[in-house]
Amino acid sequence: MRALWLTTVVLLAAACGGKAVRPEGAVSRVVVVGASVVPRPAPRGFTADVFGSENPRDVVAREGAEALRTRGYEVLGVELTAGAAPTVEQAAALARQYRAEAAVVLVLTQLDLSSVQPLGRAGIELEAMMVGPDGRVLSSDDRRSTTSQSLYRARTDWRSHVRQAVIQAVRELP
Repeated sequence: MRALWLTTVVLLAAACGGKAVRPEGAVSRVVVVGASVVPRPAPRGFTADVFGSENPRDVVAREGAEALRTRGYEVLGVELTAGAAPTVEQAAALARQYRAEAAVVLVLTQLDLSSVQPLGRAGIELEAMMVGPDGRVLSSDDRRSTTSQSLYRARTDWRSHVRQAVIQAVRELP
């Protein structure tokens, strides 16, 4: 009986610990803006050759929205921008358009895949910014990280590395 009770408590604690708790009154409704100044990497491996490869901004936006949902944010929309990151004014306008409390802008600025094949590592630079509908920057962070994956797919597919960098950047948002 005690083992059943202990197992139940452990599972309940693990389930409740999945979402980060934000302070009362913190931003909860957001729109995600994905951008990338990195060109689409060349296909690597059989899967990429058959199905093609995605644009990095698509991966950044999709993974950013999923990571925000995991943290308990309500994602009202996902926007993609061609080229450079949107300005603070453009991000604020998107937040107003979606009636969101903030726009989360994620921009992939560098993707170094030179050591993906031999070591399973990628160098990634990602900018993350949270802008309120009034144009006030609530959070801003530039991060350079080296991601490491040991799975075979990670050595042939850059998306898992971008996913890991996006998740790390989203964890830093308020």
